[in-house]
Amino acid sequence: MLDNLKQVLGVWFIRKIQKYGPHNVRVSGINYRISEDVFNPKYYYTSAFMAGHLEIAPGDEVLDIGTGSGIQAITAAEKAVKVVAVDINPAAVRFARENVRLNGLEDIVSVYEGDLFSPLCPEDRFDIIIFTPPYLEGTSKTDFDRALFDNNKELAWRFFSEAKNHLKPDGYIQMVYSSIAKPGEVLRISYESGWRYTLIARRKLLFEEFFIYRLTLDRKEQS
Repeated sequence: MLDNLKQVLGVWFIRKIQKYGPHNVRVSGINYRISEDVFNPKYYYTSAFMAGHLEIAPGDEVLDIGTGSGIQAITAAEKAVKVVAVDINPAAVRFARENVRLNGLEDIVSVYEGDLFSPLCPEDRFDIIIFTPPYLEGTSKTDFDRALFDNNKELAWRFFSEAKNHLKPDGYIQMVYSSIAKPGEVLRISYESGWRYTLIARRKLLFEEFFIYRLTLDRKEQS
């Protein structure tokens, strides 16, 4: 019951920030342009939290699912040789491309519109898949809502089923999640889909705790 109340209040707060917050922001020394329909990377803790825990090796090829403003893709591009960013929201794709261009990273980062892995070729494989999923319960009525709601964790089921087709051997997923959205449930889904997780970071705020997980395929799934 308490988590449901937190989710309702969280959605209300997010919508106010999106409507009245600035559309030109600076995070970790990088400028980002957004709109009301694109997650504001400055005012949502998960954006900087996740970006601050990316461990990219020179030469890595990275996939960023749910790129939003492009903050994870742009951070990864500091070391990666190739970054592919995907979002289902046309506005997010437009602004992520603009942010990539503003930072002079067009040769490294490509941004595509699509649902999860749909823009990729079957043979595309990556060292790291960054996943910033929606995790609130509710029904999406707008493109922006798709960044908020994953009703019954249907998206999580699809993601973990399809991700194994686009990961290199010894590659991994890095995912951020929230205490108010039953993280144990999404980890159970990952386990049943053949993934094993390690908690690599956690941070507690006033009413919510955030977790970053690293997920690797069970060896049986790799064979």
